[in-house]
Amino acid sequence: MAEKENHAAKPRFKLTNSGGVMPVFDSLSNVVTGMGTNRDRRSYNRFTITQLNDYLEMEAAYFDNWIAGAVVDHPVEDATREWRTFTGKEAAKIHEAEKLFELQEKTQAAFTWAGVYGGAGVLLITDQELGQPLELDKIKQGSLKRLVNLDRTMISPSAYNYSDPTAENYMRAETYRINGGVQNVHHSHFIIAPGEALPPRLRLVNNGWDDSVLRRCMEDLKDSAAAKAGIASLILEANVDVISRDNLATDLSSGDMDQSIMNRFLNFGMLKSMFRLALMDSSETFDRKPISFGGLGEILSVLMEWTAGAAKQPMTRLFGVQSKGLGDSGQGDAKNYYNRVRGDQETKYRKFLNQIDEVLIRSTLGVAPDDLNYEFNPLEIPTESEVKDRNLAEAQTDDLRLQQKVIPRSAVVRKLKENGLYVISEEFLRRVEEDERAEAAGEFRFNIGETEKENSGTGVTPPSNSAADD
Repeated sequence: MAEKENHAAKPRFKLTNSGGVMPVFDSLSNVVTGMGTNRDRRSYNRFTITQLNDYLEMEAAYFDNWIAGAVVDHPVEDATREWRTFTGKEAAKIHEAEKLFELQEKTQAAFTWAGVYGGAGVLLITDQELGQPLELDKIKQGSLKRLVNLDRTMISPSAYNYSDPTAENYMRAETYRINGGVQNVHHSHFIIAPGEALPPRLRLVNNGWDDSVLRRCMEDLKDSAAAKAGIASLILEANVDVISRDNLATDLSSGDMDQSIMNRFLNFGMLKSMFRLALMDSSETFDRKPISFGGLGEILSVLMEWTAGAAKQPMTRLFGVQSKGLGDSGQGDAKNYYNRVRGDQETKYRKFLNQIDEVLIRSTLGVAPDDLNYEFNPLEIPTESEVKDRNLAEAQTDDLRLQQKVIPRSAVVRKLKENGLYVISEEFLRRVEEDERAEAAGEFRFNIGETEKENSGTGVTPPSNSAADD
């Protein structure tokens, strides 16, 4: 009895669908207007996942349409154009190694093909077996031989890591195989350049690869290209000539007048083109129907804006079109775009380059120094006045840090040498470091021609001559 009372105290509701077609959702509805019900046409709108790995279409779009090419190329060019700068005692050697292995070009190619196909990377060719895990502690000077660009059409996953979430390649391939070959490649030798992110389930469907940059804006690209082609076709028919002829329908239906009628009006068109004359029979009438192009420019502009939004690029960067609006110089859009590129540098490019640097630095120096770091250079090329202002600000900052004794003088000299602002020799830098060590040890180093006043800012007091006088 108590159990029956308990059931009675809990009301049960069941959602039903009177139409029997679409499920019932919790949303705003109006049975009078039909909004939110089965009578609402919007209730039948659904997003569906299109084919993820149709890289043939992505490839065709990239090579045949300049807008599709710009969608992929511009962010990669902007992220890698100014490249990066290392700091540390061995920075110059690393820069030379980057040039030797063409690291900047290889990085550009990897991220470009990742944007087109949804997957690409760089294969590290070292003195270690490709089929075995890459062991960094065994990388010695000269171990790295070369870097090879491969995209998803050239290398295929042959095994996946579904069970170990602690591994770096979780939900990605464990090994690869180069297409047309028999050589297995362990994932540690193949550094992946990521494309557009996919949910883990869809990444599995996509054979462990990411999404193409083009796929997400393909619909808008097609609309823009079709609209442009349609407008171009309309221009060719800006005016349509209309000639009225008695019994035209009867003559055409007879079957034996078709060629005569075609020849009649073909000659009419040729005469009109050659002599700008219209020779007609008295029973024929001539009229010209002009086509209106009003509003087509606005439609194309809207489609261009949609395409730029889908590509995550401002109109000024994607199409080279100046921003519209009173007082709008496009600086705000450019700043947002470069902030996005800077974010990609820190989240995608840095991770990609760090994996290559683990091998490149060890192969160049034999070890991995702790003081070797890098930063990406500014994305925009500064003007001459901006460079002067920045150098002045850096000089003032360095001077303040020296007065605060936060950094040694050799650190400033080394930075100026690495930046290439001045021609500073290694010998001069070595003397500055020796002077600092001498000052730290309490010694006084007096250079010929240097007065006591010139040494007053070094924090070292020259020894008194009183003892010598005595």
